[in-house]
Amino acid sequence: MSFRFSPLATGVLVVVAVVLISRVGWAHFYELGPSKDEWGLKYDAEVTATNEDKLNVSFTLADQGRLKPIYSVSVVAFSDLRPDGGRTYLVNATIDLKPTKDGKLTGQVQIGKQFANRAMIRILTTIFDGKPQPAGARYYQIPLTKFMKKAPAAASSKAPLSIASPPVSKVTK
Repeated sequence: MSFRFSPLATGVLVVVAVVLISRVGWAHFYELGPSKDEWGLKYDAEVTATNEDKLNVSFTLADQGRLKPIYSVSVVAFSDLRPDGGRTYLVNATIDLKPTKDGKLTGQVQIGKQFANRAMIRILTTIFDGKPQPAGARYYQIPLTKFMKKAPAAASSKAPLSIASPPVSKVTK
């Protein structure tokens, strides 16, 4: 037994399939700019070296603030701008948040050390201030460098370099 569709039915079916599939692929994310209270978020993060070429990023979320409920938390790093204005992901690692006994959410992920200066912790939500976002998701990014520990100057094994004064110039009139 064979089914045959009319050309009109086949065309409609193809258009419906393309629209439904492309709707999933056209995700729009809108950045939430800076905020003096960081949109009510309460979080902590720690970046530690695991071996020669990896960093361990641990993230703890104590309060979801105005972004409640959080859809996902990930560590992202982008390439430099291409000539067409686009960028590609160099890192896109989702942090799987698990609840702790004290009610916080915590998780960790590993990334390459070479991406540390570009990487951001991206908090994504589809609801902002209790209202669903009809046009796309909202995200808030936190630079990973904010959590990287700087080595104290006193603990440095190298002696500080002395700065030589410039040579005295002779001016004759």
